[in-house]
Amino acid sequence: MKVRMLIIGSLALGLLVSVVGMAQVTQGSTAQFTVPTLIRLALSTSTINFKALTEADYDAGQKTLLSAQGIQIWSNKDWTLTVAANAGTWTGPWAKPSTDLLWRAATADKRVSSHVSTFTGLATGATQVAAGTKGGNIELSMDFRVLVSWENDPAGDYSVGFTYTLTAP
Repeated sequence: MKVRMLIIGSLALGLLVSVVGMAQVTQGSTAQFTVPTLIRLALSTSTINFKALTEADYDAGQKTLLSAQGIQIWSNKDWTLTVAANAGTWTGPWAKPSTDLLWRAATADKRVSSHVSTFTGLATGATQVAAGTKGGNIELSMDFRVLVSWENDPAGDYSVGFTYTLTAP
């Protein structure tokens, strides 16, 4: 019994001495990172192909392609999407004005605060297509219409380039 008491007393004394003689230092740390403005623009296709126009298209004065191009936007800030013709005229048998290509946007995405929903001629100056709030996989659908006339549009191949610009100011 005395041996047991002696062992228990020694252990208690050892713990007391270690607690009293223990030193402690603390230092805080911080985790950090920088988030730059991040934006991404993706198109379902880069070619809007009206294919060969028909007599009915000429009689109607136009041909329309609905949902001809899908646009997806990712941005960690509010954003604006614009479009501009690369030139004022189409390449082809005559200088067909770029404004003979009409476009409009459609979307049901609530993160799009505004979009052009009426057909608008493609101009060489940047024209706002849509604007919205930050988010990922924001979708727009683009409709296109080409104006044609028996008098102005002779047979041949026509093309006009245009560029979308996504900004997050």
